[in-house]
Amino acid sequence: MQLILQENTQRKILAEDIWLFENAILKDAAIRPLSLSGLSKHLFRIRGKMRDLFGMERYPVTKQRYLLDPLNDPKSMFAILMGLDKQKYLSHADRTSHARMIYLFDAWPKEYHRIIKFVNEYSIDRIFVSASQSADDLNALLNQKKFHHVPEGVDPSVYRYARYDLKNIDVLALGRKYDRYHKRILPALQRFDRTYMYEVLKGHIIFPDREGLIDGLARTKLSICVPGSITHPERSGHVETMTMRYLQSMASKCLILGHGPAEMINLFGYNPVIEIDWENAEDQIEDLLQHFHLHIPLIERNYRELVSKHTWVHRFQQIKDILAGASASTSFGKSAQHLQVESPVSIIA
Repeated sequence: MQLILQENTQRKILAEDIWLFENAILKDAAIRPLSLSGLSKHLFRIRGKMRDLFGMERYPVTKQRYLLDPLNDPKSMFAILMGLDKQKYLSHADRTSHARMIYLFDAWPKEYHRIIKFVNEYSIDRIFVSASQSADDLNALLNQKKFHHVPEGVDPSVYRYARYDLKNIDVLALGRKYDRYHKRILPALQRFDRTYMYEVLKGHIIFPDREGLIDGLARTKLSICVPGSITHPERSGHVETMTMRYLQSMASKCLILGHGPAEMINLFGYNPVIEIDWENAEDQIEDLLQHFHLHIPLIERNYRELVSKHTWVHRFQQIKDILAGASASTSFGKSAQHLQVESPVSIIA
């Protein structure tokens, strides 16, 4: 199988997560990286545009299209897309191939019809999406089981964690903050002079680069994580899913406060998140900080679960099991448990 690689120019904070997933996939000897020179990329895109212009069959396929073993087929293609990133796929879509597969982050309801159009237009055989509800919805719309749920993962070796008694960020709310909750806890955190980092202005980035993000998470005690279906339903709609922020917080040994999505609870077999107590939100967060040491067993349990079952290496094993015909429910957490991943180390002695 050939893996379409992310372009170097796109490796920013979000795109670096794709790069980490690609690195995990390339550890498999059966996978061959697929990239193009600037000239070849330009020519392929011109061919695609010409096909559009003259109404030609857009992307040729072969009679051997549906092979039993796409992983070991040198003419199968796989790509990881952040949202519906057609540009990444366009440069390679004109290749004659046997099987085509993608992993798709951010398959939100408002994009469903565009996603199905993309799948039909580019003759995609298998699509792996990070949200279970999206997989169910898209299969129903397509009336075929082409979509499979494979959760987001993480590479723990990229992240670090400070010693618990040296963590100096009390509360961190990365990304778009949960305004309703923020208004409840801010006065209490200010009253007790707690270090609280959050999005001061809409679109304001707390940490400017990946290194700052890793360092900030490492020094954080409480990480507020709430699904996008709650914080910004205009984007996520009804889809309640586990995002990478939960896993990044676990890799950094933060205590997660917020709401655990149902699919995450099913995946872990327990709720790794301290649920918000809306009746006593202010008292709850101060109590968690004052008695932080009492929650270290949960933090350590989350960390062990993450390293043993929820890395990008494990996610690709799940994809391989699905492609081999095994069900995701029996393969996940069993056949992948033997995989070895590098553990992070404390950044503060």
